[in-house]
Amino acid sequence: MSTWHELLKIMTDADVIGIISSVILITGLGYVLTAMHIFSSQFENEISRLVLVVSVPALSFVSFMQPMNPKEIQQGLMLIILGFVLYIILLVISPFVYWCVHDTDQRRVLGIITTFGSTTVFGIPIAGAIYGSQGVIYASLFNMAYRILLYTYVYIRMAKQQITIHQILKVLANPIVLATFLGLFCWLYQPLAPKVIVGKHMITFYRIDITAPWLYQPLKYLASLAAPLSWLLIGCTMGAQRSLKASLIDPLTWYYGIQKSFLVPAICLGATLAGRIIGLDSISLTGIASITILMSSPTSTIPVIYSLNYHQYPLMTAKCSIVSNITSIIALPFWLIILKMI
Repeated sequence: MSTWHELLKIMTDADVIGIISSVILITGLGYVLTAMHIFSSQFENEISRLVLVVSVPALSFVSFMQPMNPKEIQQGLMLIILGFVLYIILLVISPFVYWCVHDTDQRRVLGIITTFGSTTVFGIPIAGAIYGSQGVIYASLFNMAYRILLYTYVYIRMAKQQITIHQILKVLANPIVLATFLGLFCWLYQPLAPKVIVGKHMITFYRIDITAPWLYQPLKYLASLAAPLSWLLIGCTMGAQRSLKASLIDPLTWYYGIQKSFLVPAICLGATLAGRIIGLDSISLTGIASITILMSSPTSTIPVIYSLNYHQYPLMTAKCSIVSNITSIIALPFWLIILKMI
């Protein structure tokens, strides 16, 4: 009876309901407005640039404007390592999930789009909305492996080309990567950086949340746009797809959607909880929850673009991407309830 009471309490939690309803309603709004041609494809492209070039970098940077302690450094390092370990494991095992697909090359492509989700426009904003700046920091650190592997291994695999210096520079010049590294450096360097006196406290001079609110507040406003614009963008993407009906009647796409939205985050949640049991207790429950939400994100657009440009089953990846947006929204309440129960 107590378990049912706890479950009911979680399901009626205002934060849980607010996040779920916001994702569903704002995504639905984007879909309707695009399907009715009120939003054009050009609008979708501009919103995408705004999210990826301005809003998410601002979110990544301002999240690091907070005090630092040694335990969080240890956790941050563990999250970076864990990110590489889990992504590599998923890349190895994901193709085997699609045993029903006879073409080996096709299974590998399915494995890639199963592993890499749209963490930037789905996972990080939701982690930030629920767990605040700490959720964004943990998600961003875990996500470093995602960005490096996505623009190197996935590019090599999909384009069937060797990695180049240009490709490496492209990874490093990504605004989100730059903002994350800059924020991380500022966060870690606090004990050594020059201090100023604010009130009765000694504060690192670049802690703009305290020393320069005139600069911090505009960045905070831009960061707050990340979540609603990202969900609106997902709806716009779905509304712009003319192959929506074909995607919804393809059994493979729904099989894929279940693996992407349920199996992948379940594997990551199980692995991180198992790590705590065997002694890797430096990863907090907030970090574990952020990872789980991150990995439940729908298909990343980058592998889909690669598949289109390099003729790697583009129709299949496009249809899987559409359905994964639906299954991720369906899965979100489930994962929020599970994570609240941990």
